Amino acid sequence: MTVLVQGGAGAVGQYAIQLAALSGARVIATVSSTEKAAMARAAGAQVTVDYKTEDVVAGVMDFTDGAGVDRIVEVDFGTNFKIDAAVLKQRGAIAAYSSSRAPQFEFDYYALGYKGARLTFVQVYMLNEAERAAAVADLARMMASGALRHDVLHRFPLGQIAEAHELMESGSVLGNIVVDI
Repeated sequence: MTVLVQGGAGAVGQYAIQLAALSGARVIATVSSTEKAAMARAAGAQVTVDYKTEDVVAGVMDFTDGAGVDRIVEVDFGTNFKIDAAVLKQRGAIAAYSSSRAPQFEFDYYALGYKGARLTFVQVYMLNEAERAAAVADLARMMASGALRHDVLHRFPLGQIAEAHELMESGSVLGNIVVDI
């Protein structure tokens, strides 16, 4: 299986890369700088494509020998829809967890419809108790074994939570931010 992780250097993207790689998938990640490419590769991406300077569709199709990807972890569905539709295999799946830059947009139904694609909107807050317990158990097991890597590069005491939020909202953060309580 081949997985495309859009925004592979972000906090969610890094975990998505690691989880996909741990499952045996080949992973492609989109990034926006050489520093972020290094982070995505360190998390387990075999290939990175800089969406600011490279053609993402061409990069993905080149890596997959024209076959496309089986799964996409999507950070900004509205912005990336055309890319996703172009690189997704028939009967592939997209898990979209955000669409910040384009929360409302039109898209071509047939670009995904003729592929029999599955689109799932993923919101961790919507998990029921059993789903949450299973996810927590899986993640705890992987963390205890050392299988998941964490890039905590910024720590703030609780009294500086506003500064932590400002840094996060700046979009300039590499790695995770932790607020110590």
